[in-house]
Amino acid sequence: MTAPLPLESTVRNAPAAPTKSRTSLLISLLFAGLMGSGLHLELLAGRNWNSGEIVLFVHLCLGLAFTVLLAFWIDRHVRSGLRSSQRPAFTWLSWLLLGKCVLLLLGGLLMTLPVALYLGGVIWFWSFETTDLLTFVHLWAACLASIGLLAHLLLRHWRHAHTTDKEAQA
Repeated sequence: MTAPLPLESTVRNAPAAPTKSRTSLLISLLFAGLMGSGLHLELLAGRNWNSGEIVLFVHLCLGLAFTVLLAFWIDRHVRSGLRSSQRPAFTWLSWLLLGKCVLLLLGGLLMTLPVALYLGGVIWFWSFETTDLLTFVHLWAACLASIGLLAHLLLRHWRHAHTTDKEAQA
């Protein structure tokens, strides 16, 4: 019979791989910055458009960095997560979160299309109705994704604590 592992070597307290942990932290911080700048644009930018232009530029730069980083990171994360996922509800929540992120990124990229065309010398804009729809989808997908990300992280850490408790009882 094996003795239970000391607290320092349990799953919850084991050090994560530095690269994966740093990437996850960076993605989370970028998401928080995007959420803050996006809410500023939605709620406050109309009052002071000079600061709104700066916030919009920062939001676009953060969004592009987030998209590139997430694209490289998510494939590895999903493959390793599917192998180790033991709870169907957690797995489905994770897939819903991924779907919300895709919707969020797609809406954001579609909103940047006129800007990219303008910088390329072509003047073209979405209709007002389409712009309103893209803004609505982008904003609410961001709100739902932030709730989903919080739930994903809380359930992930709850699972580790739950596993640690069971190991200690064995």
